[in-house]
Amino acid sequence: MSEFLDYLYKLRNRGSAYGLERMRTLVCALGNPQNAYPVIHVAGTNGKGSVCAMLASIYQANGYKVGLFTSPHLVELGERIQINGEIMPMTDIERSVRSIQPIAEDMDRMKEGMHPTFFEIMTAVAFSRFKEECVDVAIIETGLGGRLDSTNVVIPELSIITSISLDHCDMLGSSLDEIAGEKAGIIKAGIPVVTGWLPSAAISRISVTASRENAPLHELNMEIAQCPQTNLQGSFQRRNAALASHAVNILNPLLPIENKTCQKGLLQVNLPGRWQVIPGKPTLVLDACHNQGGVISLLENLQTLEKPFIVWVAAFGSDRAKEVIEAVSPLADRLVFFTSPQPRACSFADMLAVTPLLFHSKVTHGNWGDLDKEFDQIRAHPKKNLVVTGSIYLVGHVLSFLQNMADGNNSELQDIL
Repeated sequence: MSEFLDYLYKLRNRGSAYGLERMRTLVCALGNPQNAYPVIHVAGTNGKGSVCAMLASIYQANGYKVGLFTSPHLVELGERIQINGEIMPMTDIERSVRSIQPIAEDMDRMKEGMHPTFFEIMTAVAFSRFKEECVDVAIIETGLGGRLDSTNVVIPELSIITSISLDHCDMLGSSLDEIAGEKAGIIKAGIPVVTGWLPSAAISRISVTASRENAPLHELNMEIAQCPQTNLQGSFQRRNAALASHAVNILNPLLPIENKTCQKGLLQVNLPGRWQVIPGKPTLVLDACHNQGGVISLLENLQTLEKPFIVWVAAFGSDRAKEVIEAVSPLADRLVFFTSPQPRACSFADMLAVTPLLFHSKVTHGNWGDLDKEFDQIRAHPKKNLVVTGSIYLVGHVLSFLQNMADGNNSELQDIL
């Protein structure tokens, strides 16, 4: 197992390299497993994880065998690859990666730079797993962007673009138009595409691509009151529920569902780390929130949380840290800043520098390596609820601690996103 993990660690540490040549070569060598089942392909700045979880829940409630590929994971690597909610066991991931490794190494020998990345290997593992397990449908979430994302070798039955806002601008573009162009890269000829509530610049760009590809475009714009209910909190989640519901209606001729069980599926969605409330004294809320769209959703949900509350924050990049910290600082009773052991993680000094001076007195330095001590301080104030937000690494670290998964092997295998 250690040799296999070392191989994945080395791939992860190389970072990301975008383009589809490697992935097309890899899946071709594997017999194109992604073509063995119907696929729903989901991209977007925010909401794509929620929509994927909702789609999986709806189809599972209707008796289908559902494959789900998402990223990154919170605690265990196998969370990325699920079938009917069951995560892929590490032993099965190891077996699959070992079968792919010789192909990957041959690719690199044939042409320098052709060795697949960590994310490409995991995407191939998911495609192969879903074929082996004969899923009825696979819900595939893009990792980053869409046009050059490794998942974009699929020919889906339906494409979904959930939202467009400024994020990953260094890779996807500095304007909504440019980012929309990258997300629109998942649109395929003649394949319907559903979009959420998008800015005009974004929907204009997507409309041009859809028209060029002769892809029927379904743009949702109904009022919140018209959107379906879901067990996930927030008006944005009702919009995501509307996207999922519209998607399954379009695909009803291929994958029939009943309206009653569709609603049942929307009311039992499992989405750890996204406004996940863990009751107790105090109440603990875990909400990965790392960009502007996520901050807006976080603020909406914080209005429903009983005060006072303490906020733990970690972040990647000063811009992301600034958005989260400026939003929560006026509301928090105390702010605890953590620095994850990742190359691009914000330091305590970075986060303090983007904290409004008025709130510096609220700030303390969190100890990433001693969460037990940090939780002792929380337990000493049981009337103050705790919100853990910002980087998904912090949310995963806390979940791992709570689940007593101290070895950390799986939690470290994250994408550099």
